[in-house]
Amino acid sequence: MREQIISQISLGIVSGDLKAGEKLPSIREIARRFCIHQNTVSNAYRELAERGLVEFKRGSGVYVRANGNETSNALDRLIKRFFQEAAVEGFTPDEIKFALQKRLIAKSPKHFLIVESDAKLLEILIAEVSGSTDRRVQGVSFEDLPDVDLNDESPVLLIFDKTKTFQQTLPPDTNCIYLKANSVPDSMTGKARPSDDDLIAVVSGWENFLTLAKMFLLAARIAPETIIFRSPNQTNWKSGLSAVSMIICDSAAAKEFPNDDRVRVFRLIADSSLNELRKSIA
Repeated sequence: MREQIISQISLGIVSGDLKAGEKLPSIREIARRFCIHQNTVSNAYRELAERGLVEFKRGSGVYVRANGNETSNALDRLIKRFFQEAAVEGFTPDEIKFALQKRLIAKSPKHFLIVESDAKLLEILIAEVSGSTDRRVQGVSFEDLPDVDLNDESPVLLIFDKTKTFQQTLPPDTNCIYLKANSVPDSMTGKARPSDDDLIAVVSGWENFLTLAKMFLLAARIAPETIIFRSPNQTNWKSGLSAVSMIICDSAAAKEFPNDDRVRVFRLIADSSLNELRKSIA
């Protein structure tokens, strides 16, 4: 339960469902709502605070940490810091202007390179990006990235749900885009809710997808006995799927069900990030 609380709140923050400065339910409220011990909730909140995602305000409660995600303010700070650091390094205004102009008129990327060490998650991310762009998409693990020649066709690195401190280990001219996680409520907008008698299948080769799907379906008050889970990694995994009314799956697993109107694909990458990729190749 502690890990489920951490996972749900973390996903809500990175997807934007929980806004900076938003007050979270109290420890007592969550414990009462899910019939769990208050220490479990308290430990989860402490872990989130240590990760820098929430903060405790004495006498007030627990809040999503304000991290300056507002686009205009964040962009202003980045630009200001860039000019300050460039000036400290001794670059003149004309040199800075020339470098910026050169960067802005650079050719669009020929291909994307997704960096992710979890092979099953990497497979899903490749399927999502491939389906949203007309560029070649490849994948590599964080461990194998140092062996890749990043000067070859100058790929754009795509990083999913990682801290930007990772970029400090890359060559200075490396182009990175950090992919945001999808919002669960946004992805389900307009989707018909299954009836109480419907049997639902969750299909994915990524174990965390199955775990998250179960978490959200139970939170939506879907009866656990109406949910079955299947992994294409197992033999005879399609057994019994003919009886289900709905199949919830990731973008990679969806390829196993062509023209099946029961399929509901949940994308891991937010629409805003996919739009960013499209703009980068426009």
